Amino acid sequence: MSLEKLLNHIKQRECQAPSIETSRWTPNPTKREVDDAATLYRNCNSDLEIDFCVDRLPLAGLQVMDPRLVRIAPESRNECHRHAHESIFVVFAEQAELGLGAEVLSLKTGDVDCVSRWVVHQAFNTSSHEELLMLAITDFGLTSAVLGDYDHRTRLSVGGIDAFAVAGSNNLQTP
Repeated sequence: MSLEKLLNHIKQRECQAPSIETSRWTPNPTKREVDDAATLYRNCNSDLEIDFCVDRLPLAGLQVMDPRLVRIAPESRNECHRHAHESIFVVFAEQAELGLGAEVLSLKTGDVDCVSRWVVHQAFNTSSHEELLMLAITDFGLTSAVLGDYDHRTRLSVGGIDAFAVAGSNNLQTP
């Protein structure tokens, strides 16, 4: 959606309320995946200990917020990256270390943290046997209305070289 169209919806107080069935999502502990059609990206790079998947949650009617389920394999991480959208993370299952710039935070089930625009960040699953599940709520709808579809340009390509990956600690690879 263009920024102009988004702003017009807001200015005109247009209500585009979805049905109750399409505005709710409940995590299912026995099926930790969202439908494959909702997968935004996944990546695995054993040299960088990267093994994760990001699924868009099927919540209808959202124009600015973009809820995503981040799944990181045991003792693995997502790639070190940054992007124009803001993110709020809620840890659903297991424990994580979240690198934000040069700092590393320890998070456990139920913890909430945020990542500001353009902050280099990376999550690491500290469990040796369970998948890390995190809800990521972003303002991708607003940011993409301003910048276009920029998200694919900020991710590590499968088997590719991470622009931010250099020799670093186990928790965060800094630029």
